[in-house]
Amino acid sequence: MSTLTYWYCERIGDADAYSIITKTKKEAVAAREQMGEDGFEPPVKKTLHYRDAFDLFYWATSEGGGRGCGSTI
Repeated sequence: MSTLTYWYCERIGDADAYSIITKTKKEAVAAREQMGEDGFEPPVKKTLHYRDAFDLFYWATSEGGGRGCGSTI
């Protein structure tokens, strides 16, 4: 089982497609500051466990998948 960890700032009042996703908390904080803190929730660390590349692809492209998925730590 492989793990993908990322930082997520949910977009307030708009689609998840416009949420912030970064590799590090520092990048998430900087992006949120640059794009306007009032428009995004604070950064949350997310972790996704997947079996193989297809599992990861399915997660990223299925309805309800992609941005904001994964467990919080």
